[in-house]
Amino acid sequence: MEKYLFTMHDRELMNLSKNEKLVLWGLVAHPDLNDMELAENLEMRYSTLCTIRKRLRDEDYYRTIKIPVLQRLGTEMLSVIYTVFNPAISVQERAKMTTRTIEISEELFYSVGETHKGFSLSMANGYQDLSKINDIRIETFAKAGLLDQKHPTEVIFPFGISNIPRFFDFAPVLARALGIERENPVSGFTSEMSNLELSNVEKKVLLALVEKPDMNEKDLAAEMGLSRYTFSRARKQLDSKGLIIKKRIPNLQKLGFKVLAISHIMFNLKKPFDSKLLSMGVLQNPGTIMLAARKFECISLSVYMEYEDYREEHTRDIQYLKENDYLLDMPNTAKYMIPSMLVMKDMIFGPMVKKTLRLD
Repeated sequence: MEKYLFTMHDRELMNLSKNEKLVLWGLVAHPDLNDMELAENLEMRYSTLCTIRKRLRDEDYYRTIKIPVLQRLGTEMLSVIYTVFNPAISVQERAKMTTRTIEISEELFYSVGETHKGFSLSMANGYQDLSKINDIRIETFAKAGLLDQKHPTEVIFPFGISNIPRFFDFAPVLARALGIERENPVSGFTSEMSNLELSNVEKKVLLALVEKPDMNEKDLAAEMGLSRYTFSRARKQLDSKGLIIKKRIPNLQKLGFKVLAISHIMFNLKKPFDSKLLSMGVLQNPGTIMLAARKFECISLSVYMEYEDYREEHTRDIQYLKENDYLLDMPNTAKYMIPSMLVMKDMIFGPMVKKTLRLD
């Protein structure tokens, strides 16, 4: 029998009952289980789980997303761009500037900002697409006097030669915050590239699943003018080709998380990134929600309840990397205060699906 340990903290998420905490963690850790399977996994009555899940969803404790695995359709790379700004203009004003220039880019799916810094994540079919976005970014920010003579930093992870062992996995950090002691499944983002062919129906169903991840299959089929059987068959084909990853994202601000950190690490040219670091827990802390690495550099995203949580994990990792001669230089790390940061684009993949599949 699995054991669960809950510790008490004076935090917003502790307004949840023991069962609510357990269900929230289960929904995030096991997004592919149906209600009956999850109730069995959590050793809970089915009716209890369904009632709690509905309440957590209605009160915005989590949301469901479906991530397209576009590298299996020819998309070549993941890109992370981070920028330090002259804080002359607020992040709200900066967002107004970029809404019709940068954020409109199909490739960009996640974008976060504070007054003096910001970063974004993109997936692209080629470097030319990324270069175009970056040129627009530099021109927009330069005209506003925001760059202070320093260009944005771009880190590119070609899928064929990169390792992405975590991709928006919140189960470990949520388990720590809730005090749950249990194995936390994580799912990496495959680096395997291919050029799968899809039928027109499969293309449209993929887009519908990504754009409306909460809508049930019956309603989606009706909205698209497809029979339930046709829709289900197409969806099963997409699943068999590994083209969709289902995730549940907890509402970090509502739960009381305070810090999001992005860290860029450059590795010693004589001692590059080694997968042994991952097996030892270095770079893959409970707070790490995304990690992308190639031979000589990596980017991590982490979230924490408190600044001290961040400082403890970050110091431990850097100390190990320094002592074992992995670092080329000290990591470039930026901390964002979750209650005050602005999320300008929040896991929006539909436009890139349309572009990749050439859908109108």
